[in-house]
Amino acid sequence: MRLQFATWPAVERYLERSKGIVIPTGSTEQHGAQGLIGTDALCAEAVADGLGETADALVAPCLAVGPAQFNLGFAGTLTTRPSTFIALVGDIVRSLAVHGFERFYFVNGHGANVATLRAAFQEIHAAASLAPGANRPSVRCRVRSWWDLPRVDALRRELYGEAEGLHATPSEIALTQHLFPDRIGRVTSGPAAMLSPDERRDRAGDDHHDAADHRRRFPDGLVGSDPSLATPEDGKRLFEAAVADAAADYRAFLAED
Repeated sequence: MRLQFATWPAVERYLERSKGIVIPTGSTEQHGAQGLIGTDALCAEAVADGLGETADALVAPCLAVGPAQFNLGFAGTLTTRPSTFIALVGDIVRSLAVHGFERFYFVNGHGANVATLRAAFQEIHAAASLAPGANRPSVRCRVRSWWDLPRVDALRRELYGEAEGLHATPSEIALTQHLFPDRIGRVTSGPAAMLSPDERRDRAGDDHHDAADHRRRFPDGLVGSDPSLATPEDGKRLFEAAVADAAADYRAFLAED
């Protein structure tokens, strides 16, 4: 059930049986010359919806714009400052906590969101821990990037190996092909160059500089990925694995002491 389509009495009834909520987070940024600019948000939202249906969880609106300044050299990219994103996540969690939600499960689709989300979580937990006489916070947050879920990670490595790369990956392109076949077809362009081991290590940690530097280093918008390997059939397999893994992980998160 999506929060946008619920009524407030329906949310109150939901809270009688569950204190958990799923929040998809993504980005609005270039994904190569043929990938959808909304890829990160669209993938996260779809996996979150699948999780919601499988685990009977309420799904909040997608946070579709995150820190992506390094891609501003490509038309259409939007970004927030990390501080803006941290504040937004904090405000959303605190708003939902007022109503009685206690477990916040973030399904993430944008690598550069991870560090910022974790920083936001620490701000939330610190506020609870530092409150006078209240060092037993009930709010708990978890982030899972859909591609890092165990079966998804194994499958994308099996399908694409080193050609998976780090941005505009064949796995996320395949997922959009499966989800939106009328919006994205076969991708024909591969990477201008594969990543060196040093680049792979640094970029995997989102060690980006400014937008002009990023455009100079990766003029095709790809970061060592070969999206031409993607197929909608792969996307279906990846989606099913992501939903199954996320649902199991969400249930375990709710059951934690």
